[in-house]
Amino acid sequence: MSFANPWFLAALLGVIGVFHLEFIATLLNLGRLNKAIPPSLADVFPEETRGKMVDYIRDSNRISFFKDVTMLGLLTVFWWSGGFGWLQTWAESAGHGPVATGVMVMAIILLAQTWLGLPFEAWDTFGVETRHGFNKTTLGTFISDHFKALALMAVIGLPVASILVWFFETQTWAALYAWLFLAAFTILMTWLSPRVIMPLFLKFQPMEAGELREAIFDLAKKLDFPVAEVSVVDGSRRSTKANAFFAGFGKTRRIALYDTLLKSHSQEEIVAILAHEIGHNKCRHVPVMMTLNLLEMGLMLGLLGWALKSPAFFAAFGVQGTPVGMGLVLFGMIYKPLGVLTGLLGLAMSRKHEFEADAFAAKSVGSSLPLIEGLKRLSGDHLSHPQPHPLTVWLHYSHPPLIQRLKALQV
Repeated sequence: MSFANPWFLAALLGVIGVFHLEFIATLLNLGRLNKAIPPSLADVFPEETRGKMVDYIRDSNRISFFKDVTMLGLLTVFWWSGGFGWLQTWAESAGHGPVATGVMVMAIILLAQTWLGLPFEAWDTFGVETRHGFNKTTLGTFISDHFKALALMAVIGLPVASILVWFFETQTWAALYAWLFLAAFTILMTWLSPRVIMPLFLKFQPMEAGELREAIFDLAKKLDFPVAEVSVVDGSRRSTKANAFFAGFGKTRRIALYDTLLKSHSQEEIVAILAHEIGHNKCRHVPVMMTLNLLEMGLMLGLLGWALKSPAFFAAFGVQGTPVGMGLVLFGMIYKPLGVLTGLLGLAMSRKHEFEADAFAAKSVGSSLPLIEGLKRLSGDHLSHPQPHPLTVWLHYSHPPLIQRLKALQV
């Protein structure tokens, strides 16, 4: 490791630079909590709710900061003490060949990251979320979810990692093959996740016949949006926060509504929220975002293929040779700044899509009022930041701030 190595400097920028950018954005965002609530949000954040919102956001950011500092410190110590080189040498000593060794290294590092972050996840769930009245997760469910996630990483992640390592170890056009494989895998998981993976964590029940179910199917018919089923999800088993989503393709689309949404919102608001989600489909937002994601993936894999051929890249982390599995892990540190830049484009496009879906929903239900009331209720119930700083919005918000969405809907 040397400051004369450009890969080392790039990694420092990726790790230290992005951390400081996030820290500055957090401080600016917290500073905006002191701003007066605008008249348009006065009914969403009365004085009592505003106090709860400020406490909740500060508590959540405190955990994120401690986690980021801890993980950065541990990473830096491990990196600069030769930990990556030692791990690679130890894995190679088992004599399992480059593919198995690469997957082993990736699995160990991912497992270490997961377990190091687990105390902070527990602190957030049973500390902050419980204190502010959101958490409904029991310790048993928390532990069960953790081991289910680990099992999924083993069953799905290890074969995917093996294929990627094999591509870059053996194929001249590895980046292209990896891109095609990951594109197909992403599409498959989009279809598979709500049918196989999500039911491992959430219970889906068909919505009982009634006025709301009829209103949902009437809306779908009116908008020519084929729906195979409407399900109610037991989200209240983990949190009081509400949610809804669509899944599937073609004529197999499923609507899933969290039971918390049904309890906290009126029928008109729920229908308007679903009209918003249908708007994403009708406005072709899904293929646009998928295309952007695939383009970024192609860029990332092209750069990855270049980095994996450079001994200097591995030397920046104290690793001998050019072991692919280790390189797949280390490349994330180099890619961070560019990932932030490409993420800005995707997030900006997503926020634009949200405005379009809002307008579609208002037109579909004949009024903007139900969606306005639904968005207000969601924001107030979730104690969302009423006026986030623009830097935080640019870096992290896939949805525009509430005040901007309300202004657009009231035009």
